[in-house]
Amino acid sequence: IELKSGILNIFLRTGNVFTQVDLWLGLSYCDGKWNEVTVSKEGSVISATMNGLREQALEPRVQQLKVNSPVYVGGIPPDIQSFYKELGLEQGFGGCMKDVKFTRGAVVNLASVSSSAVRVNLDGCLSTDSAVNCRGNDSILVYRGKEQSVYESALQPFTEYLYRVVALNEGGSVSSVWTHARTRESVPQNVPTPSRVHSINGYSIEVTWDKPAGVIGVIEKYILKAYEVDGPTVPITSAELSDAGMLTGVLRGLHPFTNYAVTLTACTLAGCTESLHALNISTPQEAPEDVQSPTAISFPTFLLMSWGPPKTPNGIITQYTLYMNGTPIYSGNGTKYVVK
Repeated sequence: IELKSGILNIFLRTGNVFTQVDLWLGLSYCDGKWNEVTVSKEGSVISATMNGLREQALEPRVQQLKVNSPVYVGGIPPDIQSFYKELGLEQGFGGCMKDVKFTRGAVVNLASVSSSAVRVNLDGCLSTDSAVNCRGNDSILVYRGKEQSVYESALQPFTEYLYRVVALNEGGSVSSVWTHARTRESVPQNVPTPSRVHSINGYSIEVTWDKPAGVIGVIEKYILKAYEVDGPTVPITSAELSDAGMLTGVLRGLHPFTNYAVTLTACTLAGCTESLHALNISTPQEAPEDVQSPTAISFPTFLLMSWGPPKTPNGIITQYTLYMNGTPIYSGNGTKYVVK
């Protein structure tokens, strides 16, 4: 099913039988309102209905239609497009859909039943000015002259626009078909502070956040960053999450018993924005690392043993234990002991 240049095209292939239905609509659907499309196959009759207009065609031979594969809405993945070269498929659908329904079935919530989505906003329509963007009578003159290229500014980010060229000479004028172009995304604005941070252990934390509101475009990735409180302004560690559908991530490479400020960064193809504020967390203590061996000062009848704190204490040292020949001979907070 394709909507192209004011014509709703239905292509149906069952076995070796190929049937096509073309329903001419003009620009009647470009009124900023919802349009209901119904496609049906009853016996050998294939029909398409939209806004009271109807067109049908007969299959040369009646074939039963069995759907046993995924249903793609809005476009077909690139890896299987080669199997449908005869359809001449255009770029994916641009617009809004709701209340999708199959025969003898309930209305499908695309946001909940879709197994995957690419460059799709599942929260609703991005714009309400579609009537201005696609009605031929409301089009705006962008350029008049003899040049073959023009630069248009002051457009809205991540918005689809329709353009056509009118060529004229002394004999008259001819218009091209409409072609569409979409502006790039904008840099995200108002990226929220992480909503929750939970320590997994002294070296890693789990971070949860809310989806940024008002992002014009597709979020390509999130970045989590951890800064030491009262430390350098360069993050100690960071994690890049390319699955923008996930709102929880794990940040590793932290130090135990340390205060951190955690921020969230959201990125589109236009750039990245970091949250203005951070959520603080203190990592728990872990076992000490790099414990130093004791040193001895010799006397005729005793040894004065001493040792320094671990190079990586990972917390507050509450006790030292000194061993001699595998047997503990001292336990306490001190760092010196006389072996008599």
